[in-house]
Amino acid sequence: MTLHLVRIGVNPLALAQYAVGRRIGDDDDGYALHCALVARFGDAAPRPFRYWRDHARGPHLLGYVADWPAMQDAGALPPADDRLAALFDTPQAQPMPAAWRAAARYAFEVRVRPTVRFGRQVRAARGDRAGAWQPKAGEIDAYVAACERAVLAGESTDTVDRAAVYVRWLARRLDGVATLEDATLRLFQRARSRRSTHRPAGSGARTHAVEGPDAVVAGTLTITDPAAFADILARGVGRHAAFGHGMLLLSPAGRAA
Repeated sequence: MTLHLVRIGVNPLALAQYAVGRRIGDDDDGYALHCALVARFGDAAPRPFRYWRDHARGPHLLGYVADWPAMQDAGALPPADDRLAALFDTPQAQPMPAAWRAAARYAFEVRVRPTVRFGRQVRAARGDRAGAWQPKAGEIDAYVAACERAVLAGESTDTVDRAAVYVRWLARRLDGVATLEDATLRLFQRARSRRSTHRPAGSGARTHAVEGPDAVVAGTLTITDPAAFADILARGVGRHAAFGHGMLLLSPAGRAA
């Protein structure tokens, strides 16, 4: 099935009212948009997606959809939640290439949440180790993890470059899929997001706030495995693709120097 790029206009006031009503607001509206998209389009909702609050064409999101006809069918139904009626404009879509070519070059931009996640055993070991940074955390900023490694190696954190850490983080997730010819950190901030606690109803808080890195990396890539590239384009880069991160935006690459 052909992947489609969709554009959906977003009503910021309706989004804010939806987030407040469900108590799911955060700094970037990622969790509220995730919930609203799933409520409106179900399994056919865009994932990954990226949201722009202020833009010359108005607030909107772009996303990838694996089954465009299913999304159209879902959008034709009346919204289950009245608060969704004014939130989204009618989606517009265009097909992405049906097949990708090895060695093809593209300019790219991707918003990512570059974090390092620890399994239960590693987390326990870090909690007992002297010098561990944020020892009880299950997931930390990749830059913080690099600083911890530098200190444990007897080096200064001044030797750790945030941009280089995030570019390496991205390169590792594209390893075997695409090669980064060049990449730069275009934007960085720290943001408070909201995530599910995966608790059943009535057993406590359903969501919790998490604070972490929010970065935009841009550059040029070369496809090495077309099938794997198609998969990561549809799936998104990193663990937070359902919440407004991980969408690889592509455009024609300029002439190589």
